[in-house]
Amino acid sequence: MAKVLEFVYDIACPYAYLASRQVEDAARRCGATVNWLPILLGGLYEASNAPQGKAGSATDVMAKAKQQILARDLSMQAQHVGVPLVHNSKHPIRTVSALRLILSAAEGLRPVVTHELFKAYWVNNCDVSDEKQLQSIANKYNLQMDALNSDAIKLQLHTNTVLQNIVYTVRFQFQLSKARSHCGTSVKSFRKMRLAEMGAFGVPCFIVDGQFYWGQDRLFLAERALGRHDAKPRRNMRPPYNHRPHTLVYYHDFSSPWSFLAYQQVAGVAKETSAILICKPFLVGALFKSIGTPVEPLKALTSSKASHFRKDLNDWCDYLGVKLQWPSVFPILSVRALRVALCNEEVMRTLYCAAWIENKEIAQKSVLYEVLTKAGFDGGALLEQAESKEIKELLRKHNDEVLALGACGAPTFQILDPDGKQVALLWGQDRLNVVSDILCGWRPKSETEKGLSDPENRYPMARL
Repeated sequence: MAKVLEFVYDIACPYAYLASRQVEDAARRCGATVNWLPILLGGLYEASNAPQGKAGSATDVMAKAKQQILARDLSMQAQHVGVPLVHNSKHPIRTVSALRLILSAAEGLRPVVTHELFKAYWVNNCDVSDEKQLQSIANKYNLQMDALNSDAIKLQLHTNTVLQNIVYTVRFQFQLSKARSHCGTSVKSFRKMRLAEMGAFGVPCFIVDGQFYWGQDRLFLAERALGRHDAKPRRNMRPPYNHRPHTLVYYHDFSSPWSFLAYQQVAGVAKETSAILICKPFLVGALFKSIGTPVEPLKALTSSKASHFRKDLNDWCDYLGVKLQWPSVFPILSVRALRVALCNEEVMRTLYCAAWIENKEIAQKSVLYEVLTKAGFDGGALLEQAESKEIKELLRKHNDEVLALGACGAPTFQILDPDGKQVALLWGQDRLNVVSDILCGWRPKSETEKGLSDPENRYPMARL
């Protein structure tokens, strides 16, 4: 049976642009073919009840600190993938006609037309809603602009977006017949569960055997689903030799499952890259409160995002070989455990395992004492020291530090060069591959160094 990698995208999304530059190579490595599925992202927002609404961007409802982190991340990811990215001064631009132009092309031409449109939008600063711009691309590939308004093309774009079961009237059956003859698409492909009901809420998405993976940085997970079991997150650099070591500062909280997954990897990253590792516990809830993010982010998510959160977490656990057990009591009140970790860093493994593998309620003092004592620590002494003024002040200092850095969550990684100067600040355990490359000598350029300017910080308004 032929292996298929379905690629769901909208030209208006810069991360989808990055994905478009990688998806064909990924499929080739897996012996699969790519099915290019352009959709109207606004329609997916509407179907998934996204808080930003049909015409908004995911970052519209985010705290400023998170917007700024994501803006830098977008630029860094483009450089890491190795593709040019220029903020479009007209963004966001309506892409309905551009997406219809893709669908008007024969299947073999759709990747080429897609690349042309992504380049026009995200490299050449063009308005892809402009008829003249679209006409020039249509002329290049002998496409007919009249087809953009045909019932068949309109229907296919609608169907790609909602992928819903339709009560077929005679008129719809006729349109489906035309769409099938024009695009080579079987009627069965229209009788699918809605994309939103699969849990999708944004682009890019990769679908393999009915399972979806969201985000260009999850492409390696789609490759693994296609049978390439050695697929890993992108790395660009080999470990250096005879270099002055950098410092990796790992800001974390026991209440964060992503901090837990980062902890499983961060020591190995430091060892591989000869970096000096410094672990700094902090209260992520206090950070959320300071920057205006919901203190319990999971409760603020739409149902589709909440479901994806669990799926994505499980996917990462499977990849890392970690058996995580979701705590019976969540969120975890971690302040006492964090203070204990400030008293003795060696308790970190014990406390992370207790919270996220053994389902121990480490917020309870008695449970914390039992966990520490069983692991061979002097639980009583550590708990007593954790109540000292010095330890409480140190935790507050870490909270102030991470806020001043501009962080938006846990884990956060600060990379310092051998002279103590900050090289980069990254958020999320899914950026440890980039962290590793930076520690090995790779350097992302700032927007100023690249000669670009976005004074209104509109990069994060990219439609995610």
